[in-house]
Amino acid sequence: MNRLLRGPDGRHWDEEEFDHFDQEAKQWVAELTAAVQDPDTGRWTADPHGERITVTGIPDRAGYTEVSADPLHEPCIAHLHRLVTELVGDFEQQTGAPHPRATDLAYALEDVAMRTEQLRRRPRHPPPRRGR
Repeated sequence: MNRLLRGPDGRHWDEEEFDHFDQEAKQWVAELTAAVQDPDTGRWTADPHGERITVTGIPDRAGYTEVSADPLHEPCIAHLHRLVTELVGDFEQQTGAPHPRATDLAYALEDVAMRTEQLRRRPRHPPPRRGR
């Protein structure tokens, strides 16, 4: 399964399932494809005609952050997203300018959605610990 990453510049990328080790450069190499978000569902997918880039090293250590491919899957996150979108829209309508922290709010919502996805992936009943 591919991972969805938010780059240091805020753009979203689909990471191919298999990174490879470049023997000559002596480091890992990841191939990323630009991702697009469906405006109705919020789901991210690789853009079949999108830009492709190569990231040397491990993307997580190069400023890329894993985000949920389906950030609105959880009803509570979808509700929070609608509320924040409404507040940011109201602010822009009243002031005539975008909210100064709109990007930060969007990234925070993505981070919360990813955290709930990580919790969902975690086994409910971890194996019992052996004696200490």
